[in-house]
Amino acid sequence: MNQEKIFFITDSACDIPAKDEQELENLCILPIPVTADGKGYYERESFTPEEFYDLIDSCENIPSTSHIPAITFQEKYEEALEKGYTHVAVITIYSGASAMYQSALMAKDAFLEEHPDSLQIEVIDSNCYAMGYGYPIIQACHKAQNGESFESIVAYIRDYISRVKIYFSPFTLKYVKKSGRVSCTAAFVGELLGLRPVISAVGTTSIVDKVRGNAAILNTMVKYFKEQRTRTEEKAPYMILVARDTEMSDELAKACENVAGYPPVGIFRIGAAITINTGPQIIGMTFLGD
Repeated sequence: MNQEKIFFITDSACDIPAKDEQELENLCILPIPVTADGKGYYERESFTPEEFYDLIDSCENIPSTSHIPAITFQEKYEEALEKGYTHVAVITIYSGASAMYQSALMAKDAFLEEHPDSLQIEVIDSNCYAMGYGYPIIQACHKAQNGESFESIVAYIRDYISRVKIYFSPFTLKYVKKSGRVSCTAAFVGELLGLRPVISAVGTTSIVDKVRGNAAILNTMVKYFKEQRTRTEEKAPYMILVARDTEMSDELAKACENVAGYPPVGIFRIGAAITINTGPQIIGMTFLGD
């Protein structure tokens, strides 16, 4: 019988819905600090995703995020040990976008120096954003509750994030321009021409396509899904990502269902980590490749 008791820690950029968070006793989602017009907030604690979209619109300057400090991770390791957990898996936002991964590693070293041979701690860089790593964390929590071994669960997470694809596109270049992701001139010309960037959010975010008009976004997302989704895994999960709700999220879900033959896991809200740079008028999707 498996005697392992496994705890999971992640950051709020995972965008795991509040309902799932409440149901999973073996999961801790640490809130990312957000600063907006000089005032400090914590994602998930200070506002809901919908309230954050309104906050972005009302800010004079683009809000910014900062990383969760190592001491916070170390405190959670201490709590896990006190509660009788034997193993901890930490999964963070892409390490190139934030120092969260480094914080978790520093905390691991400090904790094990004080408590050698106590917890087994695995720190994983998701190399992505949003439900790209939120979904496998949810599944990992269930696997642990069902008695699967720590080794097999870590292997599952690493395999999932090694194959995940994430694409999103903003409906306006206003926020992309303000965040400095594209020059003011390029954004102005893009708006005049109705151009919309399609962005890959695995590793360093990059523009992989430019389409004209919002309707073309849907067709391009479906094209990537059709071309790149895994053919080796039956009914592999895929999700639609959206900030402010739009009818296009339902349209994209139906179009992808026509391709896959089964519906998406769901339509999920995109949080601060992405919308700070793109604004709340955005749609995307995540799925598994081979």
